[in-house]
Amino acid sequence: MRAATYRQVLTGIILAGGKASRMGVDKAFLKIGKGTLIDMQLSLLRKIFKKIIIVTNSPQGYRNLKGVKLVSDIIPDLGPLGGIFSGLLASKDKYNFVIACDMPFINSKLIKYMYKKTQEYDVVVPKINNRYEPLFCIYSKNCLKIIKELLDKKNPKIKKLFPKVKLKVISKKEI
Repeated sequence: MRAATYRQVLTGIILAGGKASRMGVDKAFLKIGKGTLIDMQLSLLRKIFKKIIIVTNSPQGYRNLKGVKLVSDIIPDLGPLGGIFSGLLASKDKYNFVIACDMPFINSKLIKYMYKKTQEYDVVVPKINNRYEPLFCIYSKNCLKIIKELLDKKNPKIKKLFPKVKLKVISKKEI
């Protein structure tokens, strides 16, 4: 029997739940070239993932997008960690690639490489110049309990999760 590919066992989750407080508009719909950031992301992510979830508290703007599942934050106003929690709960897959909606230049080879490193790990995260990239990261559903504990304590910093899980860091050299 052939082993499952990343496409069959990995869901793509786009975090698009920001309040647009700094820019005044939803970043996902900013024009870039002939389309929007979200169009650009979906075009690329659809080649990588069979299932895509968008976590947004403004679903009306995303309703016309085909082939995506829309979910809202289960626990509102807790930032990206709250969005990761909601996306992981909505996903049927153990491993999930999470990306922010304002990251249009996606390296599909890096995502595939990261997936190959998931065995025995709960989180696979790139680290460049001593900084994690938590919104270009693979999270396992094993993280749900710990994320919930952090959210219940109103401590929604993603970096607080990393010491509590089995973490695989992808170095700049590997990238």
